[in-house]
Amino acid sequence: MPQPKMKILLTSLLLLSISLGAQENSLTATISSVLGKVSIKSVDTKNEWKLLKVNDKVKDGDTLMTGNGSMATISYKESEFKLAQNSTLAVNSLYSKEKDGSVEVKQGLAWFKLVNLGGKKFNSLTPTSNAGVRGTAFATVYDEKAKGDLTCVCEGKVEVTSLTPGGKPSVVAKGNGVNTKSGDSNILPISYKGEMAKGESFPGFEKKVKAYPILRNCLSCHTPKGWKADGFTRDEKYGK
Repeated sequence: MPQPKMKILLTSLLLLSISLGAQENSLTATISSVLGKVSIKSVDTKNEWKLLKVNDKVKDGDTLMTGNGSMATISYKESEFKLAQNSTLAVNSLYSKEKDGSVEVKQGLAWFKLVNLGGKKFNSLTPTSNAGVRGTAFATVYDEKAKGDLTCVCEGKVEVTSLTPGGKPSVVAKGNGVNTKSGDSNILPISYKGEMAKGESFPGFEKKVKAYPILRNCLSCHTPKGWKADGFTRDEKYGK
């Protein structure tokens, strides 16, 4: 039978393990801004949708959905996740010292600024691709009707891999993007040079929007300069 000291050691290790597990399970992010109607579906509410407000918490397993003309910002440690209008985001895992972070953009646009991941990786998934980073700023856009997505890089580099069998990773640098489609393992490069800047989009970007309509979601952060984008609701302060 274990000696008393061994029993104490085993008990201490068990309590430490339980404590660390509880800390992992209690990781939460905070809703730092809300515009319009934003809802959350959580296991805590028996998978029923409820409206979100500032300072509400978000944890592993939660799904967020924005309505027309609605937006939300999630703050987690030093990072930010921004969800544009008519978008759905599932939070699979909030990163920590012990695990990677993972979300899935099921529809629309989500923008991420990842800081101090502590050596861990962050993955932004869609039904057609996986974008993996270790600290940068980028956007993931998915169009359910088109069965395709776009990854646009604002800072640093992002590794994008098509989820279609045979897909190979592609490293995308700042100022560029890629397009993936369901059933196609190829990754199509897209350049935004001279068409976009921080908080602004220029006339050349209008042609991109016509070629890739889901890029209209980018206008939640990039205000058109020198061209018009009628019929799109946005918060002028959102992208600043």
